Amino acid sequence: MKRIDLENHFCDQILFDKMVERTTPPFYRKETGMTTLTEHIIIPQGKAKPYLLDMGEGRLKVMDDLGIDTAVLSCYRGVELLDVTESIEVSTKTNDTLYEATQKYPGRFLGSAVLPVNDAAAACAELERCVKELGFIAWHTFSNYGSTAPEDIRYRPIFKKAAELGVYVYLHPYLDHNPRVQEYGISLAGAALGFTVDTMITITKMIMSGLFDELPNLTVILGHLGEALPFLLSRMDDRSIHHKNPNLKNKYNPSYYFNNNILVTTSGNLSKEAFYCTRDVLGIDRILFATDYPHDATAEMVKFINEIPLDSEADREAVFYKNAAEKLGIGV
Repeated sequence: MKRIDLENHFCDQILFDKMVERTTPPFYRKETGMTTLTEHIIIPQGKAKPYLLDMGEGRLKVMDDLGIDTAVLSCYRGVELLDVTESIEVSTKTNDTLYEATQKYPGRFLGSAVLPVNDAAAACAELERCVKELGFIAWHTFSNYGSTAPEDIRYRPIFKKAAELGVYVYLHPYLDHNPRVQEYGISLAGAALGFTVDTMITITKMIMSGLFDELPNLTVILGHLGEALPFLLSRMDDRSIHHKNPNLKNKYNPSYYFNNNILVTTSGNLSKEAFYCTRDVLGIDRILFATDYPHDATAEMVKFINEIPLDSEADREAVFYKNAAEKLGIGV
C-alpha cells in the first residue's frame, strides 16, 4: 500500500549555526547539545540533530523500511524567531537545501517552505519563489512566533499568497509561552499539553478573525489528529451561537471550517479513541497520514494505521495516500 508522510522534519546546518551565535533564547550550545527555548525551558537536541540534518540515504532507509513512498519535508522550528535579516538568510538557504534534496531524490521528497514571517513582503516573495521556481507544495509554519501568532493581521498577506499560489499551510505546534506552564518546563509547555493548547488557540483565532471567510480556498492542516479540537467542535459550535461577540468575524460555526478548509493528520497521536473521534466528527476523508519524524515513533505510527480496525481497506488507503492525492494533489 502506498504511503505519503505529510510531516517529516529536517534542518539545515545554518539554523544550528545561527542558534549557536545567539545569547538570548532560543539558542543552541554544541558542547552540551542543549537548546534553550526560554529562561526556564531547556531541552536536549543532540539525539535528534543527526536525523534532522540527514537529507539523504539515512532518511530514505527509514522510509523504505516502513514502506513510505513520499515525504513532505518541513524545517524544524526556530527560523521564525530569528532577527529579520537572519531569518531571511536562513529561510533562503534552508529552502535551497531542501530543493537540492527534492531534485536528488525525485518523488521521494517534496518541499514545504519555511518563511521569514516577520517581514511579510519578504515572506511572500520567498513563498512565490519556492512554489514557482522550486516546485514546493506547502508552507510549514508554527502556532506562534514568540510574542505574535499567525492569526495577527500582519501575517494575512502571507496566507493570501499561499491561497493565491494554491498551496496548503501546515500549522505545527510551538512552545506555549504562558507563564503558568513555565515552572514545569517542556513537560507541560511542550507536546504533553502546551503544544496542543497553543495550536488550538491559534487555529480558533484564525477562524474567528475571518481568515477563512476572506480566503475561502485556503487549506490549513493540523497534526496530532486535529489537536483535540474534533472532541470539542460540537460544544464550540453551540457556545458560538449562545455567546455572540461583536469582534467575531467568522460567518459560520467552527465546524464549518473543519469541513471545508481544515484537514488533520495522524502525526504523533497513537490513540485509537482519538482516531475514532476524529473520524466520526470529521469523516475519514479529512484525515491524512503523517509521522512527525524524527520526533515521534515513526515505526509505531505506521503500525498504528496498519492495524487499527477500520470499516474497509479503502479507508486505510484513504488515510495513507488517497486523501493526500485527492485533497492536496500529491501523487506517488
